Amino acid sequence: MKRITFIITLAAIVVLAATGCANKRKAVKRTYTKPMPQEQTLSRREAKRLQEEQQRRRLDSIALAQAEAEAKAKAQAEAARQQELERQRLQDSIAQAEAEKKARVQTMYISRMAITVQIQGQQLSLPATMRWQRGKGIILSIQPFAGIEAMRAELNEEALLIIDKFNRRYTRLTYADLALMGTNTNINEIDAWIDKNILDRRNEPQLNLQVSRAGINGAAVIYTNTLQTDVNINMQPTNIGSYRQVTLEQMVKGL
Repeated sequence: MKRITFIITLAAIVVLAATGCANKRKAVKRTYTKPMPQEQTLSRREAKRLQEEQQRRRLDSIALAQAEAEAKAKAQAEAARQQELERQRLQDSIAQAEAEKKARVQTMYISRMAITVQIQGQQLSLPATMRWQRGKGIILSIQPFAGIEAMRAELNEEALLIIDKFNRRYTRLTYADLALMGTNTNINEIDAWIDKNILDRRNEPQLNLQVSRAGINGAAVIYTNTLQTDVNINMQPTNIGSYRQVTLEQMVKGL
């Protein structure tokens, strides 16, 4: 009897276990069921939307990069154009300056002129000649006795040299020295002065110019109509190796 009861109990346990496993498989099967057709459609649409959004971003990025490259190339081209224009303007300016320089008178020779000066209360009128070369200077030769040179004034890029040939002495004044005496000038200003006051008036029958000199009360320089331009002239400076140097005051007092 006991044996039958044990067999029945064991059979019941086996049946219950089998039933539980079957129910568990059904539950698992229900948990992993396939998505419904509507859910599949929504998932595909979202994936397509994300893909299109990514593609659009990629295209926008490419378009932006192309626009930046085009803007950079345009800016470089404009900079190159402006640089070329500036170079051309510089070349034109240089060419114009060279043309104007060639058109201007480069040398001048005055074979007859008179210089009237007031020195120590006395007025002297002395015949002289003048040679001038643009950018080089002036040589003024005073010849009171039939072409015999008594004094000479040479002005170059650096200084004014006054030479007393009779007494074999000279005075040298730099532009800085002249500035201390109240005469601020340089070789370019002298050339401009000659352009304005002599060359632009060279067709006048006679030129009467009033000029001021440091240490001299005044000087009236009279140019006659013997002025020649663009001629070959000798601008060789005087050899003052055997001359003694004096001050301007000593030079003026000895005259």
